[in-house]
Amino acid sequence: MDKYADMIVFGNVITMDEHKPFAEAVAVKGDRILYVGAADVAKKLCNENTKIYDYGTNSVYPGFLEGHSHPGGTGWKMCLLEVLDPKASLEQCVEKMKAYMEKHPDKEMYQGMGFELHGVEPHRSMLDAICPDKVMMLTENAAHQMWLNTKALEKFGIDKKAAEKWGTSCVKVDENGEPTGFILEGPVFEIRAKTTYTVEDFKEAVLYWQDYSLARGYTGVYSAGAQVTNAIEPFAYYALEKEGKLLQYTTTSTLINDNTDTPEEDMDKVAKDAKEHNSKHYKLIGAKVFCDGVIEGKTGWMLDEYVGMPGFYGVSRFNDHDKMVRLVKAASKHNMNVHVHTIGDAAVRAWVDAIAEAEEETGNFDMRNGLAHLQSVKPEDIKRIADYNIIAVVGLMWVEKTYTLYKLMVDHVGKEKGDAGFPIKAFLDAGAVIVSHTDYPASTALSAPWAICLGTIGYLPSNGEEMCRHPDQNISRMETMKALTTNVAYSWHEEANMGSLEVGKLANIAVFDKDFLKDDLAEVEKSKCLATFVDGKQVYKA
Repeated sequence: MDKYADMIVFGNVITMDEHKPFAEAVAVKGDRILYVGAADVAKKLCNENTKIYDYGTNSVYPGFLEGHSHPGGTGWKMCLLEVLDPKASLEQCVEKMKAYMEKHPDKEMYQGMGFELHGVEPHRSMLDAICPDKVMMLTENAAHQMWLNTKALEKFGIDKKAAEKWGTSCVKVDENGEPTGFILEGPVFEIRAKTTYTVEDFKEAVLYWQDYSLARGYTGVYSAGAQVTNAIEPFAYYALEKEGKLLQYTTTSTLINDNTDTPEEDMDKVAKDAKEHNSKHYKLIGAKVFCDGVIEGKTGWMLDEYVGMPGFYGVSRFNDHDKMVRLVKAASKHNMNVHVHTIGDAAVRAWVDAIAEAEEETGNFDMRNGLAHLQSVKPEDIKRIADYNIIAVVGLMWVEKTYTLYKLMVDHVGKEKGDAGFPIKAFLDAGAVIVSHTDYPASTALSAPWAICLGTIGYLPSNGEEMCRHPDQNISRMETMKALTTNVAYSWHEEANMGSLEVGKLANIAVFDKDFLKDDLAEVEKSKCLATFVDGKQVYKA
């Protein structure tokens, strides 16, 4: 056997291996790590064919892992539509779409993403004024709300019957019962699934995300419901893998309809798709469901009433307890899991109840089911998340007191819940496994250095301490690093392959110009990715 390495990376190596946390070199043979340790030993593994990457005092990390995002949605947003400013007024968004139309007069349909309400609901007439004869549809920043012109309402069948089907919490209507052009939750995702794109469109979108995230040191990503942006997205992954262009490790789940009548058949199909399409860089591991919406849109499912709205607790989507339990049990049968969008405390409780019941019935306590976002959670449910080994997919990137995620939360559900939003340390204290996520493109900040800052002090140094929501929920730098690496790999049942730099694991490596464990956080915030390696090959160079 040839003992020599194909590649050696020298630097300040932070391995995330608790048995050997620091090293001077990583030697690679093929796509796997051959050696981690002293530079002098690594040099003995060199011959004339070994590639040497010497980063001096710069820091070498395992490739970072993103716990919940929408890769195709990112590319879709950046490549296929106009990006709007969430700080802009509705009128300013209309002006930007008008300018976009003038630049692209031949488009058959106009789309934008990124608007926020700022206390005013949009109306179709505002879009009709600039676009009366073509479809125009704008998606809100968190992707749970849409603003449609009349042509779009007609195309997608959003009429009085749709309002009856979905309810006026999801299809807003005027005094005559006619849709206003503002829709939320269920119909939004139905329209997105119906919007026509090609596999080529989504190949472009996925490759955009891949370039973007590899340049930030992310070598693996969880696509939370590959059909969330559009049903065609999974086919883009299949095609790119066959073409040898899918470099990033993509773990994913299949979107399951709200309160499906056929959870067992649904999971049978998921398992069949996994058997047919799983490959080296693409792995389907379970089901994705939406339990509720978002608090800023007043669609998060809460245990208490929304402020000023007696009897209104938000919108619950997948909320049938029996079907929830059946879905989890069906996933267990196929050695798969469920990953659930749970923003409000009622949504969290409902799914903890269901997962606990299913695990007790099956005896499978190692499913590693995930609850994502966890914006508002009761302490007793935090403990049960730990007790049932449910992965806490937490919003490290969302903890600051921003307009959308703090001010609107306070306005809609009260200051007490606003101040307690997005707990992090409480999960660790209870013994739960936490995983960091961005939910990109709903949140447009994919940055391991920023996550380190936000996890450890609760704000970005450049934004100032006044942005800190709750200092009592700050965690250590090492715990934050785990939430970006080893914990994510564990949540995917991939701890034998990724998450740390250890002999035998995949040679997925990120190099940055700062030491996230030691350097001043003001410097860490500004840290740059110098290089990224996947399978022992350099895929990004600054």
